[in-house]
Amino acid sequence: MLFSDTHQGNLLKAFQAFLFCILFFYRRPYLVLVSLLPASLRAYQMTQTLATPCWMEAAVVLIRVFLFFLIIANLSNSYPQVLRDKAFWERLSHDASKLMASTWPKLLIAQLIVFIFCLYGLMNLLILAVVDLSLSTVMRWFSTADNDPEAFANAYLFFLKNMSVIPLSMVYMLKMLGVGVNNTALMPPRELS
Repeated sequence: MLFSDTHQGNLLKAFQAFLFCILFFYRRPYLVLVSLLPASLRAYQMTQTLATPCWMEAAVVLIRVFLFFLIIANLSNSYPQVLRDKAFWERLSHDASKLMASTWPKLLIAQLIVFIFCLYGLMNLLILAVVDLSLSTVMRWFSTADNDPEAFANAYLFFLKNMSVIPLSMVYMLKMLGVGVNNTALMPPRELS
């Protein structure tokens, strides 16, 4: 037998965490909208072969940091203001340490396998397929006289990756580290009774 029952159980838990991350992120339109900003800026940068002002790159980084903290607050089922509270970070650190101690190394390795296979492997293949199948249509929508087809294809590819792989990676890694471990509900925060 290739995998023991424990390994299969850990892989199942890791895959469930992956599905949770997809549902968690895409059921929160405000997270998707925030991720739209760096994705759009990155796409524009790619159409300009990265010959854009430095402020654009700084904006992409700052918006991603904002998104990261917004995800932490939502995974923790808390308001963003709690991120300024030292007790919140101490509790988060304690919960993460406890989870890592209890899941090391078997579940963590299963989570990393699912992360690499599903998030980077399958998601990137899916994005490449979407770009391949829809590039000509999308190029017609945004056609201008100076569209470089290769630059446009790269911009489209990076836009889709920035809208999916990067934010889902943030959610999955935070989930692996124990952020919101006790929050299994898939509804938006503050709607829990």
